[in-house]
Amino acid sequence: MFEVVLEERASRQFARLPKKIGDGMLQKLRWLGENAEVVKHERLKGHEEYSLHYGQYRIPYLLDWTNRVITITDIDKHDEAYRRLKRR
Repeated sequence: MFEVVLEERASRQFARLPKKIGDGMLQKLRWLGENAEVVKHERLKGHEEYSLHYGQYRIPYLLDWTNRVITITDIDKHDEAYRRLKRR
């Protein structure tokens, strides 16, 4: 099992989500932590991050296999999440 941690931006974005979406997303993040070893992670082109999809939301994340940590870097709707990644 991997520990799932949220960076500050992701934490702020998560807190702004409607409760129903946040609850479902939390379940998906727990699932990712429990299944990280068997999931086929696909790196975003030109970035270190991978992307988890939850409905219209995208959740870019980093994988640390050594320490078994998944770091969520952002949470937002599709276009905004990827737009911010391109600016980095």
